[in-house]
Amino acid sequence: MIASYSLKEIAWKRIVFFLFLIIIPNYLVMQVQLVGPVDDMVGLGTALDLVIILPLVLYFFGFMKRVSWLVLFAFVFWGGLLANWMIPNEADGYLSYFNHSVIVLEAGIIVLELVLFIAIVKRFPLLLRNHKNEKNMHYHFLLSFTAAIQSTFSFRNERLNKFQFTLRILATDIAAIYYSLFSWRKSAPSIEQGKGHAFTYHKDGSYLGVFFMLVHAMALEIIAVHILVAQFSHTAAWIVTGLDVYTLLFIISDYQAIRLSPVVLDSKGIHFQKGIRHYGFIAWEQVNGVEENTKYPKEVGQDRKSIVLALHGLEKEQIPYVLKLNEPVEIQQIFGFKKTIQSIYVKMDEAHKFNETVRFYTKGY
Repeated sequence: MIASYSLKEIAWKRIVFFLFLIIIPNYLVMQVQLVGPVDDMVGLGTALDLVIILPLVLYFFGFMKRVSWLVLFAFVFWGGLLANWMIPNEADGYLSYFNHSVIVLEAGIIVLELVLFIAIVKRFPLLLRNHKNEKNMHYHFLLSFTAAIQSTFSFRNERLNKFQFTLRILATDIAAIYYSLFSWRKSAPSIEQGKGHAFTYHKDGSYLGVFFMLVHAMALEIIAVHILVAQFSHTAAWIVTGLDVYTLLFIISDYQAIRLSPVVLDSKGIHFQKGIRHYGFIAWEQVNGVEENTKYPKEVGQDRKSIVLALHGLEKEQIPYVLKLNEPVEIQQIFGFKKTIQSIYVKMDEAHKFNETVRFYTKGY
């Protein structure tokens, strides 16, 4: 539904600026009542700001390039929810008109989504067959499923192909549910002798302690935040709790995916999937070689044309090696986003063997 674009194409500073510019003054007027008691006309102004002005501003100025109009509808929906929360009862005389408009708008979107859902269901058997075929070429779930999506839902009309972005988001959600709930008896893929080499990067490090700390903190936060928000609204409490549980599933699934998705080097190239954060394939002819990394962790973090196949503890450790690429390569990121990279910083559990394997495969290029 949304054209594929990079996170760098979102104007974060503008979004934050407009959110503060519109939300804070309205909050001070409605909730704090900084200028005195409010009435229906003042409430109407706030409703206009949150349901119409703010969504339009975010849509036209929050992105570096044009995105789907469905994003605007999403902003209107969240603006309506924000208006219902912010405007007190004594000033909500006109709010029902906005609520009805948002309901009609959302009903139209639901109908559109149902049409899309029917189209997906009809092609679902083909998607499963394509995924089965892609699994023979790719070692990791996200890469094989994304390739199956592209081959199953490719249309002559370029606009229809934009639906692939939504399906790639769906792939991330499916991966999160699978890895967090149904993968505990699974083991990492075994590579037949002579057909490739698998390398892990989660055993030699302290990330496991960070993982348990995050899970423990999220579990406590779910309970504490639910109790706190429930004092004001039971509905909001369950919404927040649902989002927190979803976040917890993502944390668990990310570690499980890391454990079950080693970096695989075979005769074709490098297959990688770092949790559910990013994944891709790089052919050997695109790899210049592996060399010692001289950049400090802070400098590595500032390299926007790279990814890091390594896990840190509470403090970032020195990344020992870097894979240099001959040309920019596009990889997939979480929720369907894409990124162009020119280098990969690596810290494998078997560093020496990994380096020797890379040199073996790249010596002919």
